[in-house]
Amino acid sequence: MKFKLIFLACATLALSGCEFLDVMPAKEADFEDAMKNKTEVENWIYGRGYHEIESSQPITYFSLEQTTDDFILPNQMMQNAETQYKYDQYYIARGQMTASNASDRWWALYGNIGYINLFEQQLAAQNPSFLTESDKKLYLAHAKFLKAYYSLVLLQGYGPIAIVEEYVGSDTPKEAFPGRSHFDYCVEYISRLLKEAAEGGLPESNYTATSTYGTANQVVCAALEARLRLLAASPLWNGQFPFPNWANTRFETPGYGLELVSHTFDLEKWRKAKTAAQEAIRIAEDNGRRLMQIEDMETMAANQNVSTTELAYWIPGVDTSTPEGLEFYKRVLLMRYVAASDETMGNRELIWTNKGSLWHRSTLSHVWGSLPRSIIRTTNGTWMYCYSHVNPTLETVEAFYTKNGKLPKDDPEFTPEADWLKSAGLEREEVINLNVNREPRFYAWINFDGCDIGPHLVDGAPLRLNLRSSDEGVNCWSGCGYDPNYSQSELPQTGYLNNKFISPHETYTPDGKYSDYCYPMPLIRLDEMYLILAEACAELYMNGETGELQNALDAVNVIRTRAGIPALKASDCTSQMTIRDWVRAERRIEFYAEGSRYYDLRRWCTAPQHLAAGCRTGLDCYVSRRVNPTLEEFNQRVQVDGDYQWYDRMYLLPLTSDEVYSNPQMVQAPGY
Repeated sequence: MKFKLIFLACATLALSGCEFLDVMPAKEADFEDAMKNKTEVENWIYGRGYHEIESSQPITYFSLEQTTDDFILPNQMMQNAETQYKYDQYYIARGQMTASNASDRWWALYGNIGYINLFEQQLAAQNPSFLTESDKKLYLAHAKFLKAYYSLVLLQGYGPIAIVEEYVGSDTPKEAFPGRSHFDYCVEYISRLLKEAAEGGLPESNYTATSTYGTANQVVCAALEARLRLLAASPLWNGQFPFPNWANTRFETPGYGLELVSHTFDLEKWRKAKTAAQEAIRIAEDNGRRLMQIEDMETMAANQNVSTTELAYWIPGVDTSTPEGLEFYKRVLLMRYVAASDETMGNRELIWTNKGSLWHRSTLSHVWGSLPRSIIRTTNGTWMYCYSHVNPTLETVEAFYTKNGKLPKDDPEFTPEADWLKSAGLEREEVINLNVNREPRFYAWINFDGCDIGPHLVDGAPLRLNLRSSDEGVNCWSGCGYDPNYSQSELPQTGYLNNKFISPHETYTPDGKYSDYCYPMPLIRLDEMYLILAEACAELYMNGETGELQNALDAVNVIRTRAGIPALKASDCTSQMTIRDWVRAERRIEFYAEGSRYYDLRRWCTAPQHLAAGCRTGLDCYVSRRVNPTLEEFNQRVQVDGDYQWYDRMYLLPLTSDEVYSNPQMVQAPGY
């Protein structure tokens, strides 16, 4: 992005009265300079236009979407975090976000919508002669897409939003500022923009490594339409909104009056979600998207010298000399590569990613935040390390299936719950029963006491993790337990470390070199479309359309069988575990640490059951501050450190006080 265009952006932020409409003309020469040739025009739409996608993506571990029970970060670390990280992590998870310390996401996203509106205005006003009609059509299609995407992100977080379709002049009176529009009206507005973008010039697909990689195409539009329709059909916005009296006081939505939310259930919204998911799958597969399979993984592994014929690192109970053991190991590697690969490696599952490879655009934050604090001793005697502070909760660990594809509490073949935290009696005595006989995704994405992190982490060998010992250990053995001499940011909190997004080829060497393989953030994967379809069919079935049960099973089984667990049958759906429960459980596992759970728990209206005080537990890796605890002392369930809370106002993010004060049409989210 050219610096002068960034300056132009800053110059536009001067409209008095309404912060989220802060877009006003800069000098005419600045606009002409920003459109003086095709390169500058594309810098504006592809550069600044797409910029906020990088900042608002949901996967970096300090984003607001990572404030659920998927994992926790050290309490003291977040208390002392940089201001915005603290707002988005510490305040949200602890119920302390208010109108006075609200996240700046509203302002940032509307800022980008303003830039896009300004781009549209200037493109029409200047009508550069060096652009063909095809060029202008394409750029305007991207503009529509970006407004749709930013509006959808706002809708997910804030509920009913203000619709700003075109450039707003600095002389606009306060009385003309838009307020929030009815939620359903916002949905149809975003849907219209996505359709116009797809039909208005966006390519069918653009997955080659060119300057347009990471920008929109028709497949992305279809996928976002499915995500939009899922949100609209979900309980929070389909009859169960917990604040029945919330409404506008001055601003009216055409056809809805002052009303902001519909309070009656509409089954047709689920039918629209089903249709949108089916269409998204069709257009994605027509354009070469498909779920990653074992043969894809084997190609990736061969290119990185990772063995797929014998066990390259220890996994409890896996014997690759048997066909069953080898298949299981391959499924573990497959699921690792699903989350740690890109298009150039052959990952056709990715529908849309953040372009680039910087911290905010890639999986790098999880690599550094998840690996242990002691990895390898270099030749000069110092240790190479990461931070070990992305710590899955026990609730997350228990949410992954057993090898039989059932929840541990519901699997009669799994260890009884009373013995989950006892040693499993393996050659590594520190491994507990809860961590044995689990599904492939568990071993792909969760690290635990006694496991191997591998296969290449320590100069081409696995690293055996010791979460009890405070000793630094030796190469290929990491003491990562409580030690008062370390910063809290380097002390694991729950007895588990994250392994998702970490490449099997991640390597640290004695000469001080390291790989830090990181990949573009997966904003949309094809598996999401199957699970949207499964959820829509499940809800239709739960509401009396009996023929939809098999459709739901078929869709969810695409994900289960790829993960290496048995397909669900109709007989598995009972009053204790309905098809709705199965689909929700599958989303929790498949999208672990990807930010989806933040929105899922809210749109399902189930957040109080999972995010309230006492709902996050772990092993006693930190809470008792024991140095070198025994197995029995370590393997106790404890409440994690931190005052986590849930209040129903947290279903929506608040606006800043200034935003509400400056716009007489704007109403605050309920409860703030």
